[in-house]
Amino acid sequence: MHNQPSLSSPAHIVIDDKFCSIKSTTFTVWKKSLIFNGKGFTVFDSAGNLAFRVDNYASNAKSEILLMDDVGNVLITLLRKRWNLHRRWDGFRGDTVQREKPIFTVTKSSFFSNKIRANVFLDFARQIKRCDYQMEGWSCKSSCTIFSASRDIIAQFKQKEAKSDLMLGNDVFTLLVQPQVDQAFIMGLIQFMRQLSCL
Repeated sequence: MHNQPSLSSPAHIVIDDKFCSIKSTTFTVWKKSLIFNGKGFTVFDSAGNLAFRVDNYASNAKSEILLMDDVGNVLITLLRKRWNLHRRWDGFRGDTVQREKPIFTVTKSSFFSNKIRANVFLDFARQIKRCDYQMEGWSCKSSCTIFSASRDIIAQFKQKEAKSDLMLGNDVFTLLVQPQVDQAFIMGLIQFMRQLSCL
């Protein structure tokens, strides 16, 4: 059984500590862009307030993804590494991709049947490539679990279930992020799994 991170464990901060909480946080993720004919996501907190937006303004929506905050500031730019057999994506802080090295890199480690695995590196250039995080997902279930290097569950993404007679479409998901985990970073990782046809 996988462990949940305790409040005494080190914080998993990649983008900014303002996106961390001392308690677990649940988001509702709607597979709908705020841009007309867009293919992004809109993310709401438990109070129904806009928390994040995921969109693309480039001509090729499959090679660049932008994660923004509630007012449209770019937090992460995800770029696909072309001609890479490992299906590698690099994550850059804000929109400064021309001036900075990636703050994290994600590579697909396996894709057997409907199960997808990926590794996350905070320093892909280091000599010994030990991943800092891992992701596992099921394309048939539209679900994804993110683990720390010690295999603690730090976030889970799955289709949202209604608590009443209200019917939810298959484009509404729930994201649970554990305490002291960077929620913006997690949203960036979810978008990578989306590109692997997991979500």
